[in-house]
Amino acid sequence: MRTLQTCFMMLSIMTSCSEEPKASSDSQLGIDYYQFDEHKLESYGIDASIMIPNETAGIGASFECEIEPREGFKWIITNGKNFKILIEDYGDYQYKMPEFIRKELEDQDIFKTEIIEQKENYVVYKRELNLSSNTTSSYHLYGIKYINGVYYEIKNDDEEGNTKKAIDFILKSFLSFKSLNPSI
Repeated sequence: MRTLQTCFMMLSIMTSCSEEPKASSDSQLGIDYYQFDEHKLESYGIDASIMIPNETAGIGASFECEIEPREGFKWIITNGKNFKILIEDYGDYQYKMPEFIRKELEDQDIFKTEIIEQKENYVVYKRELNLSSNTTSSYHLYGIKYINGVYYEIKNDDEEGNTKKAIDFILKSFLSFKSLNPSI
């Protein structure tokens, strides 16, 4: 009888340790999406999903995220005053990232640009006005995601930039942008 009780106790311990955590996360990237909600974009013509910060994130996010199609193949995702992403479909055009780096980051007379983080498919950078003695910094994200045969340009949709905290949330959203059908 004692052996049977020990077996049941060990079994309950083993099964309780194997449960998945309640907060969603991306185990491949090691990113915790605790303050994010998943949004499926298939009703907007994109066979993908993206994680968007919710009202608990502390960046002024609202209760309801807005996804607005724009003319052409563009979408604006807004959640509060500090979170705005532009997604644009570039079809099979694969040279947007090197073009952006060459045109926007390397040859700048107006802005002093500092790259904070650069990977193969995205760059986070800081801008400061070259002409001003009172320097204010703004942070930006530019990235390309290849999903189901389509290149999507994703960037923060505020030309004036964002705070570092808001860009960190935008980067997490960018990294979460993935196909609903990964086998395609």
